[in-house]
Amino acid sequence: MRKLCALLLCFILSEVQADEATLIDNVRVWDGLSEMLSESTNVLVIGDQIKGIGVDAPKSAVRIDGGGRTLMPGLIDAHVHINLQFLDSSVGVPGANQMTWEEIGARARDAIAEFLPSGFTTVRDLCGTGPGLRNLIDSGFISGPRMYISGACISQTSGHADFRMDSEAVTPNFGDSTLERLGITILADGVDEVLKATRNNLARGADFTKMMGGGGVSSDRDPIESVQGTLEEIGAMVLATGHYGTYGAMHAYHDRSVQRAVNAGIRSIEHGNLMVEPESFKMVADADVWLVPALGGFAKELMDHPYYGNPANPAHFKAKRVNDNGTNWVKLANLYQINMGFGTDIVVVGKRSSRNLRDYQITQWGESFGNLRTLKAMTSDNGKLMALTGTKNPYPNKLGVIEPGAYADLILVDGNPLEDLAVIGAVPSMFKTIPRDTPSVPSIRLVMKNGVVYKNTL
Repeated sequence: MRKLCALLLCFILSEVQADEATLIDNVRVWDGLSEMLSESTNVLVIGDQIKGIGVDAPKSAVRIDGGGRTLMPGLIDAHVHINLQFLDSSVGVPGANQMTWEEIGARARDAIAEFLPSGFTTVRDLCGTGPGLRNLIDSGFISGPRMYISGACISQTSGHADFRMDSEAVTPNFGDSTLERLGITILADGVDEVLKATRNNLARGADFTKMMGGGGVSSDRDPIESVQGTLEEIGAMVLATGHYGTYGAMHAYHDRSVQRAVNAGIRSIEHGNLMVEPESFKMVADADVWLVPALGGFAKELMDHPYYGNPANPAHFKAKRVNDNGTNWVKLANLYQINMGFGTDIVVVGKRSSRNLRDYQITQWGESFGNLRTLKAMTSDNGKLMALTGTKNPYPNKLGVIEPGAYADLILVDGNPLEDLAVIGAVPSMFKTIPRDTPSVPSIRLVMKNGVVYKNTL
């Protein structure tokens, strides 16, 4: 039976009681912070938290022999779009406007199932996911990672989240788009509308909110160099989120939009991939603001993508501008040592392709910033980013580290990730690598979230 499970990479859900103990023994620990692995030791988990490292365990503890492998924190993806991930590449994000909720919901269920088997125990959704899916995960009805959610992304009319079909945008207020009706996007013009949109997201259970502050690649109505949202509108979102003890995030690609976001009090800037001025990087660093780049946009292979690489699609020329800025951007990001979180921003791809996109971005990070910084961005640094939700934090204990009191979100891997990122799934090519047939990364042998083992192929 054990051999059969190993062959099928079976995923084992082991329910634990609040006081049940698990000892993961014979492991070298990377704690999410250090420059090297520990000597051989053990980690004791009681309930949903890490109790100690190198300690004695109760006789009743469940014992797992790590076989000398590396135990490290579960990975965190700080920029996902669960409701927009598995879209037909021929239609892009606007194509979601022609889908029913059943179609979007079914795709989202498959999208969330990709994460735990590949070692990601936490994700942060930046547009369009409400609390429903998270509630199903947290209640144990389905398995999946922890979810931080922003609710509907807020956009001005003709902004980055204005995905209305032309028939819906003939006259002002002609009718909401499907994405608005489903709570995936919301159009808000003026301070009062932004305040209402932000507060409505918080009322629906969002942990923070996101606003579009400039042009984007996947939208048709806005030039990528456009500036979106007035300073007063941005300030309204910052004010409303601050009143609830959390923060505002902003989609911003170019220098002007990034600088406006910093000046307005935004705490997390999404992308920034068109920043070219050193002053922008300096402002981000000085303000202690977080930036989550879409590093996949810098991959030269992106121009081979059937949607972004097709000159017949409006997104092609926007994507190429981003693509051309990669070398300079990485140089400045390293020079100013800005706070960065690892986020994949995967939309408009199929299941197998999405795995390569995520895996290749790990390689890009390693080549651009080194293995240690990459691993920290995927664990402890992203844990700090999650904690910005303050009093709205749905998971108030520490994430992304192995230390007493932190959540027991752990993965056991073959090899040393500080030396080789392939052990957590990194691949050499975005499109030329043969994609994984399943969500599972074979070299990630065990995945524990909240003290529960969800995958065990030892």
